[in-house]
Amino acid sequence: MDSKNEINRVARTLPSSPFLGIYIRLHPTEIRMMTNIFRNIFGKPVSPLTVPPVENLLENLNEPFRSTLISMYKGEKQKGADGQLYPLEEFTRISPGQGMWLYEFCLAKKPISIIEIGLAYGFSTLFFLAAITKNQMGYLTATDPYQTRAWKGIGHVHATTHAPQWGEKSAFEFYEDSSNRVAVDMARQNRTFDLIFIDGNHLFDAALVDFYMYAPLCKKGGYLIFDDMWMSSIQSVIHFIRKNRNDFEEVPATPSNIAVFQKVNYDQRRWDHFIKFPVGKTSTPPTKGK
Repeated sequence: MDSKNEINRVARTLPSSPFLGIYIRLHPTEIRMMTNIFRNIFGKPVSPLTVPPVENLLENLNEPFRSTLISMYKGEKQKGADGQLYPLEEFTRISPGQGMWLYEFCLAKKPISIIEIGLAYGFSTLFFLAAITKNQMGYLTATDPYQTRAWKGIGHVHATTHAPQWGEKSAFEFYEDSSNRVAVDMARQNRTFDLIFIDGNHLFDAALVDFYMYAPLCKKGGYLIFDDMWMSSIQSVIHFIRKNRNDFEEVPATPSNIAVFQKVNYDQRRWDHFIKFPVGKTSTPPTKGK
């Protein structure tokens, strides 16, 4: 590991406060990583940086979303589709800081139509629905072929019980199907979206297919967001987009774990167009959180 490069990488994710400032909107994994780096450099343990309580990180979130997410981040058991309570895997979630970034992004951009690939326990889903509720407009569509089998229906329960109603229609709809099949259905219905959040299958080819299938469904001026930039597979997809898709422009984002693109044009490449792109760096999977 190149310790200096790792420190610089993490430092770029910090707020504008001093490098070792206490207030950090990061998950504990990166803080532990920094602690280990400093230990290797200085040859002795250093005090871990302090993460504010989740209650503080979510203080600007509207209820009942705030209370539900605090319960989830604290590791309390959540109700599944069968009414039973189940523990949550610590790895399957976005960080509170990243969730608040998505929430604030949606408050600013006010997307009418959002689609989320990968529902799982519904962490990011609740942030999207909180913004939709606050904006008093918008709809969220989610896909997850493993919602019942792998996630006990927890994400679906949270979404259906928290989604606002616009007249007789819920602001949330769900497809328990693979993202590529749902994309075909959406295309046949001529549906388009203001914001597309890709957080499904994280294999390189699967994530690239998600981009390929959903890019045409993104409205011009709309946004496409990738999660889990710590993974080399996702980094490689991002490198492909940067090099080969000039119909999408990258938008700066504060969280280091996401990449944001805005659709500025339509795909007009020649049939033989291809530009080589870098492969992502070797991944170091986090041990807790995302």
